[in-house]
Amino acid sequence: MRKIDEEKFLYSVSEESIMKTWDSETIEDHEFSDAYKNFREDLIRKAGENGNDKKIGTAGSGHEERRNGEAGGEIVAMPYLSRKKKWYRRPAGIAAAVAAAIILSVGAYAISGLFHIKSQEYTGDVGEYTYEFEAPEGTMVQPMRLVLNYLPDGYVYSEAGYGEFDEIKKYHKEDGSGGLTIALDNYNSSQTFSYVSSVENIEINGVKTDILTRNGDVSYNHILLMFYEDLGQIVRIYGHSDLSLEELKKIAENLDLESTDGEPYQAFTQEEEIYEAEPIMIADGRQVEIDEVMEYKSEISNVNIAWKVTDIDIRDDISELSEEYFTDYERISSLLDENGKFAPYERTEPVWENNALMEKSAGESYPAFAYITMEITNLSDEPLTDEFVYANLVYENPETGEEEVEMAEGLGNETVYYDGSDYLDGVYNTKIYHSDFDAGETRTVHLGVLFMKERQDEAYLSFFGWTNLMDTCYVKLIP
Repeated sequence: MRKIDEEKFLYSVSEESIMKTWDSETIEDHEFSDAYKNFREDLIRKAGENGNDKKIGTAGSGHEERRNGEAGGEIVAMPYLSRKKKWYRRPAGIAAAVAAAIILSVGAYAISGLFHIKSQEYTGDVGEYTYEFEAPEGTMVQPMRLVLNYLPDGYVYSEAGYGEFDEIKKYHKEDGSGGLTIALDNYNSSQTFSYVSSVENIEINGVKTDILTRNGDVSYNHILLMFYEDLGQIVRIYGHSDLSLEELKKIAENLDLESTDGEPYQAFTQEEEIYEAEPIMIADGRQVEIDEVMEYKSEISNVNIAWKVTDIDIRDDISELSEEYFTDYERISSLLDENGKFAPYERTEPVWENNALMEKSAGESYPAFAYITMEITNLSDEPLTDEFVYANLVYENPETGEEEVEMAEGLGNETVYYDGSDYLDGVYNTKIYHSDFDAGETRTVHLGVLFMKERQDEAYLSFFGWTNLMDTCYVKLIP
């Protein structure tokens, strides 16, 4: 049975539950492609250059705080997230379970050491399991580093995009598959885990340990939490489903914590802060017609440029387009039939049912490709280098007018094609959406996005949602 795309489901339920990257409060491992990780970092950089102060997702990163010793920076709009609002469908089959909650008092673990578990709560709504921690006021904790003395066969350290840190270690197989994350986390006074089917209390090397098991079609079936009460530390171990529980226990049994020369700090003092984004109303943005100019000006980056959509061609066949201009042609080609045309496919949706994460049919979807012709003019008398050219595909909720993002299989809301790049490297194409323009130059380029035909009348191209220097511009996909 095919594994559920947990990234998609976590997003569809709540950004509060997203545990896939360091941009969120928790750090469950998820292996993005190298191309996507590199593109993602580049998009963050571009947004920062353009003065973006719009938060998306959780309000700050605990790991940023640990690295920098200060509050984490703003989280900026990613290709698959709306910049102000998290939109989601609640998974089916769980409404009746919301009322079922079990609360375990501090008696589950007696008070000892530098902190204790104040309470544990299990809620049937997507199997959420929440810990509340408490440490005596003024208690200081010595910084520690993780020392791993055992790794499963074939696993290597994940350096790309992560670097080397004492508090977190990420590993994957040599071929890039699998995933293993071990991390220290004692900053928040509460921690919540989703899709937990059962919890087992054991001891490993005298350390109280909880095993959180997640049943169903998930990529990560077990989470180990080790409570080092005498050190004021919690170790989380996330293992991909290709790692057995016995292997994860062996990793835990061969794990050491070593003191560092860092400054002591007070643990479990921060409340987990979730950024509740405001709904984006498409009507509040600028409504732009075909051949209407969108001028973008930034004194920060000395940019003065005009964008204009001159044509939108809806296609079922992309065979005439060069593969080198696609960000992920393999993914897109999986939606094509034997004749090279987009074919309907069965959509599925994840549901929390019978204490497990399951995947059920949600009917058929009909993908298509929008080939967008644009004229871009450098209005400055100076050359423009490394300019970011990008659009998102969004939908307007017919009842509320809110901006929505569909995360259907193979269909995100990001641009998937751009033929105007000056930075193709032929490998990852990390900077595929960047171009250089001579002073006064006008260039015709083409962008491409995927969309669902059944929602084409609600579809818009969204421009400049990644900057706060101008209003988001919306161009109707089907005028």
